[in-house]
Order: sequence, then C-alpha cells, then structure tokens
Amino acid sequence: MVLELGLDYTRDGFSLSIALRCCAALGAIRHGKQIHCFMIKNMGTPELHAESAVIDFYIKCGRVFNGRCVFDRMVERDVVTWTIMLRAYADSNGHEDELLRLFNQMLRDGVGPSRHTITSALGGVSLSTGRQLHCLVMKQNWGSDAFIGSALIDMYSRNGVLDDPHLIFERIVDKDIVCFNSLISCYARIGDGGRIISVFGEMGLSGLEANESTYVGMLNGCTNSGLIGLCEQLHALTIVSGFAHNVHVQGVIVDMYAKCGDLNSARATFDKIKGTKTVVTWNSMIGAYGKHGYGEEALHVFSLMEATSVAPDRVTFTCLLSACSHSGLIEEGLTLYESMPDVYEIPRENEHLCCVVDTLGRAGRTREAYEFIKRAGFEAGASVWGALLGACRVWGDTEVGLAASRFLFELEPGSSGSYVGLANVFASNARWHDAFTIREMMSHRGVRKDPGYSWIEIDNQMHKFKSGETTHHPRRAEIYSMCNTLKLCMCDQGLADLKVSLNFPHL
Repeated sequence: MVLELGLDYTRDGFSLSIALRCCAALGAIRHGKQIHCFMIKNMGTPELHAESAVIDFYIKCGRVFNGRCVFDRMVERDVVTWTIMLRAYADSNGHEDELLRLFNQMLRDGVGPSRHTITSALGGVSLSTGRQLHCLVMKQNWGSDAFIGSALIDMYSRNGVLDDPHLIFERIVDKDIVCFNSLISCYARIGDGGRIISVFGEMGLSGLEANESTYVGMLNGCTNSGLIGLCEQLHALTIVSGFAHNVHVQGVIVDMYAKCGDLNSARATFDKIKGTKTVVTWNSMIGAYGKHGYGEEALHVFSLMEATSVAPDRVTFTCLLSACSHSGLIEEGLTLYESMPDVYEIPRENEHLCCVVDTLGRAGRTREAYEFIKRAGFEAGASVWGALLGACRVWGDTEVGLAASRFLFELEPGSSGSYVGLANVFASNARWHDAFTIREMMSHRGVRKDPGYSWIEIDNQMHKFKSGETTHHPRRAEIYSMCNTLKLCMCDQGLADLKVSLNFPHL
C-alpha cells in the first residue's frame, strides 16, 4: 500500500501525513488504516504532526472513537492536536460535556488555546459555555479579531441571542466578508429582512464584494420573513451579480419560492437550471413539492433524478419521506424507508424515522408507529417521540401518548414541549384534572414554554404577533373582533371545545 502511494520505507512522517490527508478527503478508510499500521510498525514513536494527522484522518472519516484512542495514547500533545480533538466533539451533537472536559484538561496540561482552538470549541457549545469562552476571548484581547468575532456571532445566534451579535460585530476592527456573512446569517434565522438588507448595504459601503454565502444567507433570511416582494428583488440581484447559476444559490431560490407558496416559480427556476443538476438542486425541488402536500409530484421528480444517474443522499430521503407524510402515501413511504440501506446504501437516521412515525401518526396508526420505533434498530431521538406524542394528541391515544412522554422526559427533561404535548393529550380526552396536573408539574419544575409568534405580510409590511400577549397593534380592536367571530363560528360547527380554552385563554 505504501509503495503504491509512492513512499519508501523511511521514517518520513511528513509524507505519511500528506497521504493521510488524501485518504481523509477521499473517505478511504481502509487505506488510511494501512498507513496507520505502517507508522506503528516502522516509526516507533511517530512525529507529533504525523500522529495529529492520524487523529484528523479518523475524525474526518467519522471514527471519532478511533481518533480519541490515538489521542489518549500520545506522549506529547501540542495545541494543534488538542484543537483537532475539540473540533471533533464540537461537530458531534450531544458531546458538549466531553468537549468541556477536554478543554479543561488542555488548560491543566499547560497548553494555551489558539484562535483556532476557541473557534472550534464555539462551534458546539450552549449559551452558558459560550459566554465563558467569550470571557476567555476578552481576557486574551481577541475581542476585535475578525476570525473569533465571526465564531462568536454564530454561537450567539445559534443559541437564540440576537442582540449580542451586533455588539460583537461593531467591536471587530478589520471586518471581512466572513463577519458580514455571519451577521446576515444571524438575522436570517429570525427572518429579519430589514436588518439583512441593512448589513448588506454596509458591506457594500465597506468595499467588500458579496460571495455565495452572502446570497445564500440573504435568500434564506428573506424566505423566513415571507416577504415575497423582497425575495423576488433578491432573485433579480443574484441574476445581475452573476450568482444565479451557482448551484447552492439555485437550490435556495427554489426553496425560497416554495416556502412563499409560489410553486410555479419554484418549478420554473428549477427547469431553467442549465447543465447537470446536483443532488442539492434535486432535493430542493423534491422538498418544495413535499412541503405543499404534492407527494406524487415529489416522487416523480425523484424518478427523474434517478434517470439522470444522480445518487440520492440522506437529505433526499428526508424530503421524500416528508412528502409521503404530508400526502398520506403510507405504503410508498414505508417502501422508501426499507429500501434505504439495501438499495441505496444510505443508513437510516432519526430524521427518517421521524418522518415514518409522522406518516403513520397522521393516519391514526399510533400503536403501529410506537412498535415501529421499538423495531428501528437504533435509539430514537426526541424528535421521533415528539412526533408520536403529537399524533396521540390528535387521535386521543392516551396510552401511547404516556409512553412517548416518558421517553421525552428522559431525553429532554427541561423541554416545555413534552409537558404541553402530554397535557394536550389528556385535554383531547376531556381529562382536565390530569391536564392541569401536568401544567402544575411543569411550573413546579421551573419549565417555561417559549411563546409562539405569528407573522403576516400585508402590502409589503410584516405584522408580528406574540402568543398569549395582549397586542398593541393599531388595528387590535378589529383583530380581536374577528378572532371572537371565528371562535363563535367554530362553536357553531362543533369544532371548538375546552381544550382550545386550555391553550388559548386570552381568546
């Protein structure tokens, strides 16, 4: 193997490091393992950078455990080695505790963090930990650094804090395109089109040119805002700037029109794409049909995709299974799910299982969905049990709903959704005492439900409403009058019951 790579039997750790990087890029696990074995047999104690390359190879190939074993056996570690290992845990969901243990161990061993160490750690931490790392950044006088500033903006926006990112942005001395893109992505999360356009204008005044990430962030943000007029203007801007043929931008444009309810424009954009469409583009169109309940059309697009020899990925099947769920295509969804590992060599994940559970749940087959989860062959996540609990609320299945809630309380003890979901299951069966008991339990445990928000665009102006709050909208009298009228109509049709009062006491 080593000879085939053009290496002789020397102790050239640098050459072996390059070979390992190539194996990682190609996903050539077997060849990378052979190089690792060669290093063990012929190099005694490998050079530090060579061992770091081994760890990086295993991690990039998805073998974090193997990388950690190599890391733990190392006699000497430098900041690069620590950073590689920290980044692995940051990129893996649910490993924040191990990331923190590793970071503290690094400090105890006398190794100071670099800028790359901080940014790697920030990529996978909660708000409380992120604030501690922010304090460390300030102590190191890195607060004005563009590289770290961008990572801090991402961390805060990912954790739902939207005021701090702008303050961090203002402190950065030499702002680069990454800083602007990070702030645009921050506002994109909440669909604040006005701020997105403002940041984009400031970027232009600073002399920086927008890149692919800029347009993807802006389009995503305006998609979330639901401002169709602004979305169309941004589409025109991508054409003028020459980014309309970028594969990632095209996919976002298709998704943008779909989320705004304009499927015709989404399909027209998709059909105008020149050259070979990538899996990202196909996924966008499949997802567009699926979101609007056009399951048959989504399956047809998938057949066209297969005819062009474009291999599907895990996202493709998430879109397909979701389309089947929204269209009531139960058997088609089950067939696709079963075919994933055998026909397409794509492992099933929680997101796929969640779609199948949702499909069965919408059809009232909650017991079958529960048994399906138990036979899944892997541990179901909170999203899966949440989907089942939601179905139990609709169909009034208290027994299965209780079983699902037990798993949710264990997986996410601080999540309000589990308590509210179970309370609604009881309410759907007129078990009001049990419903209020769950609400009281939620209050005693200090679990609070995040308020819901609704947006509606009228004449290019966005109106925002907060659940459970008395609105101060200038037309509030008309709004409340219409809500009460609708409630009376629902009562006349037999569609309103006490569970509505349980969840919406202000109406």
